[in-house]
Amino acid sequence: MYQLTTGDTIIRLADNAFIPPDPANTDYREYLDWLDAGNTPEPAPPPPPPAPDYVAFWDALMASSLYASIREQSFTSLPLNTLATEFIALLGDAKAGRANETAIQQVVGAILQIGTFTEEQLVELGAAFAAGNLDGIYTLG
Repeated sequence: MYQLTTGDTIIRLADNAFIPPDPANTDYREYLDWLDAGNTPEPAPPPPPPAPDYVAFWDALMASSLYASIREQSFTSLPLNTLATEFIALLGDAKAGRANETAIQQVVGAILQIGTFTEEQLVELGAAFAAGNLDGIYTLG
């Protein structure tokens, strides 16, 4: 049996040999004969999901009206100020490679519950999560 790759090489599953598409290569000719006999290779494995990028998320968030709204509301709301401070600290850790996903999700949820935000600002937050490949990790719930 054989498996396709995302490139042009073929993997022979019996020994995990990579076979280049070279007609002069005996292994490749055997693969072509195998195909001609009506066989079908295994599909290429899906690519891994993109890595989380907390810096890109932070950059997108800082440019949003949501961030400006959190900052403005933090001047008059001690609970929101405390949550925003915790959020910034958690993101600093995440940008340094030590993301506490549970704590970040809890703080985001609490900020959204305490603060007052427009639908457009929530869309901006979703876009910031997507910019950092975080939309598969965090929800706006």
